[in-house]
Amino acid sequence: MMKHIVLSEQDRQLLLHLHKFIYLSKEFIETYIYNDPREPEEARVHERTVYRRINKIEEAGYITSFSVPIKPNSKRPSYIFTLTKLGVDMIKELIGDEDAHWKPAWSQQPPLWYMHTLNLAEVVKSFEYNGPTGVVKEFVSEERAYYKYMENDKEHVIRPDGILILGQPHHNDENFGIMIEMERSYASRSGTIRKLEQYNRFFEGYIPKGREIEESKEAKFKKYENRMKKFDMSVGFEYPVNIRQWLILFIGDNETMGQTIFQKLRGLKSTVPLLSAYKGDLLKTPYGEVYRDMENPDKLSGL
Repeated sequence: MMKHIVLSEQDRQLLLHLHKFIYLSKEFIETYIYNDPREPEEARVHERTVYRRINKIEEAGYITSFSVPIKPNSKRPSYIFTLTKLGVDMIKELIGDEDAHWKPAWSQQPPLWYMHTLNLAEVVKSFEYNGPTGVVKEFVSEERAYYKYMENDKEHVIRPDGILILGQPHHNDENFGIMIEMERSYASRSGTIRKLEQYNRFFEGYIPKGREIEESKEAKFKKYENRMKKFDMSVGFEYPVNIRQWLILFIGDNETMGQTIFQKLRGLKSTVPLLSAYKGDLLKTPYGEVYRDMENPDKLSGL
C-alpha cells in the first residue's frame, strides 16, 4: 500500500530532474537536489536523512529504483532512480501534459544507455555550479532536442544528447547554444561521421557572429534563419539563442577521446565550431582551458 506524502520543493525538484535526465544516482540526488555542493559541510543535510526522504518518495509511488553498476570497471551495484507513472502524472501537473514526454519502458528497466544519462547530468550540474550564477540559462533534454525536418522533399534529423544554453549573468537576451554529444569509447568512425554530416546539414548557411554576411551567401543564410526559427518553435527554448552562436561539443569518457574523435573526422569540416573535452576535466573546470578545437586539436582552449 502506497503512503501519501506532501511533496516539498526539493521533492518536486527531484521529480523534475528525473524527468529531464531520466535516471539519477542516489549520490547525485544527495549532492545536488537536497544539498548545494558550494555550501560548507556543516550546512549540508546528512546523507542518511536524504536517503530516508528518497525512500519515502519511493514508498509513496512517485519514483522507483534499480540496483545497477554505475562506476567503470566495478561490479558493485548502486541505486539509480527514475519516475513511475504516478511521478509522470505529477510532472504533467507541474509543467503540462504536452511537455511531459515519457516512455513507460524507462520505468520498467534501465536500458543499456543509463550510464549515458548519469554522466550527462553530472556535466550539466558542473556547468551550473562551477561558474557564475546565471551563466547556465537552460538545459534541453534529448527528447526535446530531437528534431526531424523536411527540406527539398527529403527528411533530415538531428538528435543531440542534450543542448546547453549559456549566456551572461543578468542578461537573458544574448545566449549561445551547445549541442552535446556524449561520445562512447567504442563508437564507430562511421557513426561519428554520420553525426557530423547531420549537423552540417542542419547548420548549412550558418555564419558566425561578427562575420559579415556576404551577398553571395545571403540566400543560404536566410534559409538557415528560417530553419532555426522552426527549430526554436519545436524545442520551445525558454531563453533566446543567437542563431549565429552555436557550437558542437563531443564529451569523452577518457583523456584520449578528444584526439580519437578528431582522428575519426580527419579530412572533414564542421559548419559550426566543433570542440571535444574529457568528462573528468568538465567536472572540475568546465569554463577553463580544457577544450580541443577541430581546427587546432593540439591546443587546449576555453569556450
